[in-house]
Amino acid sequence: MCHIARSFRLHRWCIGVGAILIAMMFTAAGRAQTPTNGLIMLIEFEKIEGIRHWEVELDQRGLTALVQAQFNVLNEYPKDFERLATKGYPIAGLYAEKPFWDVSYDEQYARMREAKEAVEKITHKPMRLFGSRYFAYDENTLRAADALSIEYVLGRGTAGALATIYAPREYKAKIISVSNVPFAEMGTGSFCDYSLWARGSTDKDFAAMVDKVIASRPSDLILVSHAYIGGMAAQWWRTYENALARSEVKWRGFDEWVRTVKVSELPYAEIPVNREVKYDVPRPAVPLDKLELLPNLFRGDSR
Repeated sequence: MCHIARSFRLHRWCIGVGAILIAMMFTAAGRAQTPTNGLIMLIEFEKIEGIRHWEVELDQRGLTALVQAQFNVLNEYPKDFERLATKGYPIAGLYAEKPFWDVSYDEQYARMREAKEAVEKITHKPMRLFGSRYFAYDENTLRAADALSIEYVLGRGTAGALATIYAPREYKAKIISVSNVPFAEMGTGSFCDYSLWARGSTDKDFAAMVDKVIASRPSDLILVSHAYIGGMAAQWWRTYENALARSEVKWRGFDEWVRTVKVSELPYAEIPVNREVKYDVPRPAVPLDKLELLPNLFRGDSR
C-alpha cells in the first residue's frame, strides 16, 4: 500500500511539473511572438508629393505617422498639414539648419518658439515634439522644451535599432531616441532612407537592412522616411511597402506607440548620447535626380 501511495504521489508530482513546464513553454512562445512596437516617421524639406503619397497609403491601412516638416513646406502647403493633424498625425517642429549640440539656450529657445508658432498656426493643436538636424539635442534643448511646454525632444539613437524613451529626472520633457543602424565605413545613422542613401546605400542595401532589423525583433522601432525619397522613389518605396505588411511589426500611431514603448527614467548625466555623424557631406551611390520615381506623383492633389 505504501508503494502504491508513493507511486500515486510521484505521478501527481510529475503531472504538476509537466503542467508548469508546458505553461512556461507557452509563456515563452507568447513572448517570442510579441510583435515589435513600430512607428513610422516622415520628414520633409522641400516637396509635398511624397507626403501625399504616404498619406494615401497609410489611410488605406488605417495608420498614421509622426510628421516633421521644415518651415518652407509648412508655409507652402498649410492645408496638407492641417488635414494630417486633423487625422491624428502629430506635426513636430524642425530646425534643420544645424544640430543643437552646444548651441546657446537663447538661440535654441528662439528657434523652437518659431517652429512651435508655425506649426500651431496651421494645425490649431499644441506642438508636442521638436527635433533639430541629426536629431541633435543637449541640456539647453530640454530647458527650452520645458519653457515652451513641448513634451518630447527627438534624439539621435543610442541603443542600435531599438528605439526608446528617456525621461531625465531634472526635466519634464522626454527624449525619444530613434532607431539607429550602421552602414559600411560610414558609421551609424538613423534607420532611414536618407541616412542610408547619404552613406552610399542603394535601394537593395536599404531593403536588406530593413529586413535584417525587422527580423531581429526589437521591442520598439522607429522607421523614418524622408518623404522625397521613400514616398517618391519607386524602389525605395517598395521597401517601405513591404515593411508595412510585415507581421513581425505592429505599426501604431504616435500616442499608442508612446504608451507601449519602454521609458527609462534617469538623471540627465546618465542618459547615453550619440554625436556620431560621418555623412555631413552625402556620398550617395545613386544621386537623387537619378532615382526612378513612382508614376503619377505630379498630378496635383487628387484626394
